[in-house]
Amino acid sequence: MALFLYWAFEGINFADLWASLRGISLFWLAALALTTLMTLVLRAWRWIVLMRPFASQISLWDATLALAICYAANVFVPRSGEALRAFSLSWTRGTSLSSVLATVVVERIFDMVWLIIFVGISLLLLQGRIGAINQALPTIGPQLGILSLLILLACILALSALLLISFYRERALKVVDSVLSKISRPLARTLTGPLDTFVQGLGALRTPSAYGEIFLSSLILNLGYILIIYEAFLAFGMPLGWDAALVIMALSAIGMVVPTPSGAGSYHFFFSQGLIVLYATTTDLALACATAVHAIANLTYLALGGPALLLQRKKAPAAPEHSSQPA
Repeated sequence: MALFLYWAFEGINFADLWASLRGISLFWLAALALTTLMTLVLRAWRWIVLMRPFASQISLWDATLALAICYAANVFVPRSGEALRAFSLSWTRGTSLSSVLATVVVERIFDMVWLIIFVGISLLLLQGRIGAINQALPTIGPQLGILSLLILLACILALSALLLISFYRERALKVVDSVLSKISRPLARTLTGPLDTFVQGLGALRTPSAYGEIFLSSLILNLGYILIIYEAFLAFGMPLGWDAALVIMALSAIGMVVPTPSGAGSYHFFFSQGLIVLYATTTDLALACATAVHAIANLTYLALGGPALLLQRKKAPAAPEHSSQPA
């Protein structure tokens, strides 16, 4: 994190940065916060679809609060929120931790697939400017195309494997049990139960009727992320269009993949470098824009997720590991 923060803010005049930040109006602050909340609800919708086969009792409110808790925790410890959102639903709705974590794995694969799609669209939009891309991303720019294809292939293979495991659940569990038993029979008995409930969490993958809803929610979710960037452009008076918003969304999403607390540093670096190199934005304005989007998002998550976590943990006892209904 420190390295990315150094790269992002190296040589910056903080007086100019602060002046740019102060120029944003309350209207745009509110608009960015509301759109951030909207994307949280959209992500909760997709997550509910993934959990529906084993936890139909989960409401949109339940999932939204759990996600807010997830992102609030990620502000302090990278990736810790993924476990906390599973605990949130376990505390409030008695869902199986293993099954919920399976949906988190599937969700992250979907996120990577959509990221690769938008990276591909960005490369098409920036045809003839490959040199600028390499300058903006000196480490990965020259290999961005091949890296994207390799990651997409890995995602397809991972989804295919999970799909096969979901359809052939009993056979897959027997194979795992057989392999583990050769190592240690107690180990096999210990892990078989959680693995079974994990596979139950993949139920949406064997439900073709859910595919359309998963695609639609994912598409609108990513359009919401593009809208956030476009609103930031308007907030800072930057004469950039939807195409630039898509490109910067894709670049900043690459920054979020880096395991730093809430993407701090890496998000700012990729976001600002994209604006500076690709769209000739001044350094202070580019960093002000990145800082505003990042700060508003995290303050929104903390304002909702922090109190929700404290209230849930105080009121609800930990639920036992079980599936709320048969897969």
